[in-house]
Amino acid sequence: MARRLLKRVGVMTLTVFVAEVLYAILRPSPDMESFDPSAEFGDPTLPTLRVAVVGDSSVHAPGVFGPGDIWISRVCIRLAARGRHVVMKSFAVGGSKARDVIIGQLDDAIAFDPDIAFVSVGANDTLRGVSRGRFAAELDEIIGRMVETGAVVVQSGVGVMGTIPRLYPPLSTTMTLRSARFDMIHREVAARHGTHVIDQRSDEPAMWYRDRSLWAADHFHVSRAGHARWAETTWRTLEKILDDGKV
Repeated sequence: MARRLLKRVGVMTLTVFVAEVLYAILRPSPDMESFDPSAEFGDPTLPTLRVAVVGDSSVHAPGVFGPGDIWISRVCIRLAARGRHVVMKSFAVGGSKARDVIIGQLDDAIAFDPDIAFVSVGANDTLRGVSRGRFAAELDEIIGRMVETGAVVVQSGVGVMGTIPRLYPPLSTTMTLRSARFDMIHREVAARHGTHVIDQRSDEPAMWYRDRSLWAADHFHVSRAGHARWAETTWRTLEKILDDGKV
């Protein structure tokens, strides 16, 4: 009797969890324009710094007002202010997992011959049930091939995904735990290759839970205000690299 009861509870729990996943994915959302942030920044007579970015919708940013609001654009403006002509090219595609970066973005990003390469991937792998082993192997391939170009490589890490307003318990709790493991994979890969990981988790997760202005109208993507915070967190990592003379 007890075993049968536990089985029923388990089935009910799984049913609720699956329903949460389907609701988060299929829930109707407002149409939001995306943007390609690729652009040049600063005085073209200054030494050129080539910046490539691969990844997902965190880069083309549905939910902002224009490409200048996106975190990578804000970072490149700051780079240009340090006396460089910045040529930034985005190869990112919304919805991409690590495997999609390998198949559809990586070759073109390498051919661009960047001085700095940003790899913004992991959120969709976390959400869509990719195993940690597979993500680790695919991220390792991305970072390894980028490092071979001689570029300084900066990885996004994975933030606290349970803060996404579109997710409700128990899914939000599961995603908080799962995203922490995927963030650790970023750090393990970076340690092997000598690259850098943005410490997204240093940016007050409690703020992301309570301040809905950081989120776009679909309650899934990040708003203009959220991208501003992402840019600040990214800049703290990049500024150390610049100060160390690595670029």
